[in-house]
Amino acid sequence: MANELHISKSERRRIAVGQDLEYPRYSTKIINLACHTAQATSRKSVGSLDEILEEFESEHPDATFEDWVAYYNERYNGKVKVQRSAKKTYEMVENMREAIDLITYDMVEQWVEDLILYKSYMGFDAREVILPKLGRELQMGSRLASPEEMSEGISGYLGDQPICLRSLKHDKGPAMYEDAGVPVVYYEETNSGGYRVEMKELSRTLDEFKSN
Repeated sequence: MANELHISKSERRRIAVGQDLEYPRYSTKIINLACHTAQATSRKSVGSLDEILEEFESEHPDATFEDWVAYYNERYNGKVKVQRSAKKTYEMVENMREAIDLITYDMVEQWVEDLILYKSYMGFDAREVILPKLGRELQMGSRLASPEEMSEGISGYLGDQPICLRSLKHDKGPAMYEDAGVPVVYYEETNSGGYRVEMKELSRTLDEFKSN
């Protein structure tokens, strides 16, 4: 006897709900993207399906797929929610259809170049972005640290003040340079692709310097 059993996605659906669905090639990728973009099946739109399904299973442990459909439709106004979600998704598909007509080869090339070159570099550009920004915000000159200075735990300078930039994401443990003796500026990448910068240590150091 074999040690593994494989069930395909289509067979799983056929066994569970007794039906197969056929879609034109690539169409489900577009529908899925449109649905996600429109948030058409978000918790706000259709309810917390995990919680609802858990509730259904606790009340009807031996139920069928048809029972589940009836339960959701009757108790949670499912038909209206499905139709409303379908409408939101289709409206987004139409928006995407219009957008596709605007896409040119040059636009695609620019996007791919951005993906391969800039976005791959974004993880390494923190010093080049954050230090000049801090300098402008604090009205101070700024410069990147030399390789020798970096080996001592210094990322750059604001005026004469050395600082250490440290990623919140990649530095969960002890600091790499415990004895650098300079203020640490923590940063993390935001969902939109920018940076959020914590300046508490730097602000405290600069305030102490001004008061002396």
